[in-house]
Amino acid sequence: MNNNFTYLLEKNLGIKFYKYQEYVVKNLLLSINKGERFVIVAMPTGSGKTLIEMYMSYWALENMKTGVLVLEPTRFLCDQMYSKLWSKVFSNDVYKVYDGELPHLKNILLSTPQTALKNIDILKDKYKVIIIDEVHHAFGGKLYTNLLEEISPNLVVGFTALLPTHKRYKLDPGLVNTLGDPYIFMYDFKKLAEVDPKFMPPKAIADLFDASMNEIEDHIYNRLFCGSIEGESRIIKFLEITFAHYGKAAFCESLWRAYDKGKVEIDKELEELCERCEYSHKARVIREVLTAYQIGINEIIKPVIIFTSRKRTAYEMKNTIANYFPKEKVQVLTSDMRREERLKLIKKAKSGEVDVIVSTLVGEEGVDIPEAGLLIMSDAPKSSLRFYQRLGRLIRISSPGKIKYLVVTLTPKTIEYKDLEKALWNLYSENVDISYILINIDAKSFPMRIVDLIESISKIYDDIAIPYTLITYGRELSDPITFLMEKVVKPNREIREKILKGSEWYLDEIESANKLYDALFILITGVFFDEKAKILKKFEKILCKSRLYRQLDKAIRDEHIFYIYDVDKISDLISHELENMYNMQYYENKFFRLDRKSIARLFMNIFEYKNISKIEEKLIEIIREYKKLLPLEVFIYAEVGSYNPRGKYLPAHLHLHIGIDSKIMHLLFQINYFDITENRAYDEEIHELIKMNLKAIGYKAALNFMKTHTFFL
Repeated sequence: MNNNFTYLLEKNLGIKFYKYQEYVVKNLLLSINKGERFVIVAMPTGSGKTLIEMYMSYWALENMKTGVLVLEPTRFLCDQMYSKLWSKVFSNDVYKVYDGELPHLKNILLSTPQTALKNIDILKDKYKVIIIDEVHHAFGGKLYTNLLEEISPNLVVGFTALLPTHKRYKLDPGLVNTLGDPYIFMYDFKKLAEVDPKFMPPKAIADLFDASMNEIEDHIYNRLFCGSIEGESRIIKFLEITFAHYGKAAFCESLWRAYDKGKVEIDKELEELCERCEYSHKARVIREVLTAYQIGINEIIKPVIIFTSRKRTAYEMKNTIANYFPKEKVQVLTSDMRREERLKLIKKAKSGEVDVIVSTLVGEEGVDIPEAGLLIMSDAPKSSLRFYQRLGRLIRISSPGKIKYLVVTLTPKTIEYKDLEKALWNLYSENVDISYILINIDAKSFPMRIVDLIESISKIYDDIAIPYTLITYGRELSDPITFLMEKVVKPNREIREKILKGSEWYLDEIESANKLYDALFILITGVFFDEKAKILKKFEKILCKSRLYRQLDKAIRDEHIFYIYDVDKISDLISHELENMYNMQYYENKFFRLDRKSIARLFMNIFEYKNISKIEEKLIEIIREYKKLLPLEVFIYAEVGSYNPRGKYLPAHLHLHIGIDSKIMHLLFQINYFDITENRAYDEEIHELIKMNLKAIGYKAALNFMKTHTFFL
């Protein structure tokens, strides 16, 4: 380390380099001496990256005899870094510039890429070393690319908290040609502690609070989740996510915009929710957290930083905690504030004039308040980088003696828990150790909302297995084919014409009285149909628009729930085909099937996985009841086929042999059981359940067919 610089650092800032910072500098210089022109250091926010940036600038002035351009992503960071650190260490050798004004050509210049690019003709010959703070912005950032290609620097050193793998592939190929591939050093707190045994990484005591919805909010969310609100599916999905992440105020703001653009149909229940004066679940839980941490008397946690991604939610939170503090003690930090206002707010928080800052995205980078004792994330960004940067507002080496607290408030059984899980997993996959955060998220995961829905509907329905359509469409379908005809086929002329054309041969043979119904019947149960795959793809877009569809898959694979096919509805399909075969004097059909998941779901009855044995008992009773009513001429056999690991399904086959007119009528019916994990694909209990389900269907179908023909009786 250069003694002159360490002297300046201690004299002007009163701090010394940690051993791990010296280690990082040593590795940087070794890589530069080996000829690397583009070097990146990823270190946790709060671990002192800026000190290393300043050292590298000092080293470049001494050894490369060129000016140093330091790039900050925002003007706000330019102001903060300049006034807090750079000007104190380098005095008259450094200056900051933005807004496109002509710079003072000091040895070190702090600027934004926008301003630097506007003044490229002045800068490109003087500044041949570039330091980039928050360098992840340069990956895919056109301004950075243009600037670096214009200057063609001798050396670029970038710093960031985390450079996710997917970001690295966004680097412009032209920039790689100019500078070469970036040489990347990755350090997390664990790695830094290994380098410097005396270094004790700062830690936070983590806690998790449920932002629970009340009865009305929960009802509206379930409607959004199940897709039972009319409107464009992508807008409904957006509203659902907004409601879970940011609460009622932000949701209603987005809803009014959707109404104005005609994207969502007017809905009385949604309007009634928005007219209620109460605070949202996201604001209410903030009040719970501050009460639990005794914000009024607990000075150790002040100041408090609260993060939310929506401006409307930030102001709602400010209002809901007004009972704890005078208004001036609670402030909102947003991008609407001028730089001077933001800097002034941070100073007030440091001095104790402000106790709570509710911040939007603008505070995720560069808000340096080491005095903060409590950080509340009111939503979990699934981006590992954003999550890590938020943590960096709290976990800082500049306040090692202070106990820190991290609280994450999430809406139970919504996508928020999935987002948190993804953020933590992404950090883990990037070799970032955040083992000081231990959260049990399984019991509150998104699929558990489906379990709750099943439990609540089961009580009303008075059955442990409930129709899938009760959750998705709010009603049980007496005939799914009629439902498909009314919802999908009739409103779409193109689909209607293709179905009728593709089934002409079949309709002529059976002399159909209801051609559209029978055409749809052959589409979903037969294999010989022109453009079948294309038509059913369009069905899926309409039937699978809600988030529930995918989460149902996950809930089944995670063994929270399972299903059988409805005995009455599937047997109606089969007996209808038996009748067609009899009328056409066609005694064998080996191609009758229901193998499209989106269609099969309409015939599905869902139950909690723990109730499998009870479902088996009910199926055994059904089989026993129907079997004794059938004559000896009926033979039924069920089998489970080979597991398809790619499609994650088990094909199951039902053989029906019915003696009639001194001949045997044979129907082979295939139906697939979807979302079966490989772990369960060979489970005997699952196989037995499937076979019993099919046998019950077979006996009921044979009984239906028998009742229409008196010669059986």
